[in-house]
Amino acid sequence: MQPSERTLAWVWLVLAVVAASTAASLFRLAALPALEAAGLRLLVSGLVLLPFGLRGLRHLGWREVGPMLVASLALAVHFGSWVESLYLTSVASSVVLVSASPLFVLLWELLARERVTRGQWFGAAVGLLGVAVIAFADAKSGRGDLTGDALALLGALAFSVYLRAGRLARRRLAVLSYAAPVYVLAGAGLLALQPAVGSVVWPLSGAAWLMTALLVLGPTLIGHTGFNFALRALPASSVAMLSLLEPLTAVLIAWPLLHTLPGEGDLAGGALTIVGLMIFVVAQAGTARLLGED
Repeated sequence: MQPSERTLAWVWLVLAVVAASTAASLFRLAALPALEAAGLRLLVSGLVLLPFGLRGLRHLGWREVGPMLVASLALAVHFGSWVESLYLTSVASSVVLVSASPLFVLLWELLARERVTRGQWFGAAVGLLGVAVIAFADAKSGRGDLTGDALALLGALAFSVYLRAGRLARRRLAVLSYAAPVYVLAGAGLLALQPAVGSVVWPLSGAAWLMTALLVLGPTLIGHTGFNFALRALPASSVAMLSLLEPLTAVLIAWPLLHTLPGEGDLAGGALTIVGLMIFVVAQAGTARLLGED
């Protein structure tokens, strides 16, 4: 690998983390019902990417269709529950808890009877302690933030299912041939469900359209593309580690845009959770190298 390619990969990765970190603030600023906001982002993103992924769909078989449908459902649950959590709890709590999807990897590895190291157990324990600290602080605040915390954790669980299904679907599919139809299906499903759970905002204001466009351009196109480009040139463990800085970056971005600051419980619990996730990722990367998978 040329040094310039590796440098470019790191630049893309940093841009991807910053772009992805804007999502929480942009969803809040859009001021749309959760399912509508998430559905619009996914549907528009999928339609933008679909022309670039159509070629790979010509060889789509039943082995890919099943996992893609599961991935679409999981992605819809992930975004629908997470965006709703942004309206019910602090940005700090929401982005930290929804980033805890690696902790659920442990669950799937146990169910699949895969090897789980002591480092993974320790990282998971520290991460779960951080989750407990956040939940305790939110319960003590009396603001009803626990519902938002639970929805953010549901989003993390759903994202781990999405990743698991994606591994199966992408064995013979290019990234865009997989991502575009999954985005379209998940987005259309959320938009169809919105009238059943609440009112629909239509027509959208200019500000809502602008926030939706920025969500497509930043977190989806720059974030998604950057992570995938970085994975081609950098170890998966490096990408995973830097992506764990996303909650911190999201809080820093939300500070001037939303005028929100994390509380003491958010800070302590968030720090524990992120440290636990880092320990888990390092332990998991070590296991992957031993098995020759990285």
